[in-house]
Amino acid sequence: MKIGIREIVFIVLLMAIPVGAWWFVFRPADARNDEMTEEIEARQEKLQALNRATATIGNLKTEIKSLDEGIAFFRSKLPSEKEIDKVLREVWKLAEANKLTTKSIRTLRSSGKVVKLTDSEGPYAEQPIFIQLEGSFTGFYGFLLALEAQPRIMRLQQMEIEKNIKAEEGKIRALCTVSVFFERSGKG
Repeated sequence: MKIGIREIVFIVLLMAIPVGAWWFVFRPADARNDEMTEEIEARQEKLQALNRATATIGNLKTEIKSLDEGIAFFRSKLPSEKEIDKVLREVWKLAEANKLTTKSIRTLRSSGKVVKLTDSEGPYAEQPIFIQLEGSFTGFYGFLLALEAQPRIMRLQQMEIEKNIKAEEGKIRALCTVSVFFERSGKG
């Protein structure tokens, strides 16, 4: 068998068909597949990030709900501005219940600090109350415990205790400044 030019051309053509198919068909298809794989991976990463964000939204909703409940709890402990006289009466009764003599109880000039949490909620302020008491130290201690147990939000700002020289042993004179937090009514 003689191999001529015709046979050589035929063999070269037969070998060129798979090489041409690889060059013109399979190579571009592989490139498109690689691009699609990268795009799919990028989208999967975005989807996973979205799933993580969505999971935290559920936690944020429960957190917001618990914070709203906390705000409602503390708002229930705030008297309105009109109820400050009731607070003064309650403090007076606490002193009497602990066998203390109330020499003076009065509101002091407020610092004017107003805290506004949000536009929908009213402003809150602090009203200082000056209290001058005389009696036994144990009675005063009971008064402080009763004051702490009050449902109102109060803060003891200042306290001076001195021995009552004119009275018997164990008797004191106490000067206290207590701040009562309240909800302001109206504007300004």
